Amino acid sequence: MLRKIRITVAVILFAAITLLFLDISGALHHWLGWLAKIQFLPAVMALNAVVIIALLLLTILFGRVYCSTICPLGVFQDGISWLSARRKGKKARFTYSKEMKWLRYGIFVIFVIALIAGIHFIVSLLAPYSSYGRFVQNLFSPVYHWGNNLLAYLAERRDSYAFVTKEVCLLRHGGVDKEPADIHHRRRHVRDSDCPCLERRQDILQRHLPCGDHA
Repeated sequence: MLRKIRITVAVILFAAITLLFLDISGALHHWLGWLAKIQFLPAVMALNAVVIIALLLLTILFGRVYCSTICPLGVFQDGISWLSARRKGKKARFTYSKEMKWLRYGIFVIFVIALIAGIHFIVSLLAPYSSYGRFVQNLFSPVYHWGNNLLAYLAERRDSYAFVTKEVCLLRHGGVDKEPADIHHRRRHVRDSDCPCLERRQDILQRHLPCGDHA
């Protein structure tokens, strides 16, 4: 039962963190930004004592639950290992090998020294959260963007701009709000110089606001 709960939580957190890395609109950061704050290295860099102590207590009480549930790279490795075992028909996914303490502690010392010295490229290279972020950006992000562009193209053919964020402005002429023809027909971006009222607003095209409605 506990194993099923752990796997369910791990899958949910893994999917949420992956979407957080892929988010191109910034909307998900409002809801899922806290997932980055509970990662160990970001918590250390931000001196977030509450998260650090909570993760240490979680590790002491339940073992490496952080690596198998919260850390996206650890969950990704577990998933690849599980798929590999199913493909090869192996019952035991892992074999025993004698630990190499010199390698483990050597990497740990290098990581601590780089962290204290401010050598960020070494820290980001060794940190699992940063490594998974680069993995997503280089492999998954292009596919995500292609999918978004395809949906935007198909939606545009139906005169829907739900997948496109535009800058729109309404011009006020003689007390009457009037949408410029080039925006209506071309759906192009509007610069400050194109709008006499200098009102710029990031919004979807269906939500036009009058230039006279200033905050």
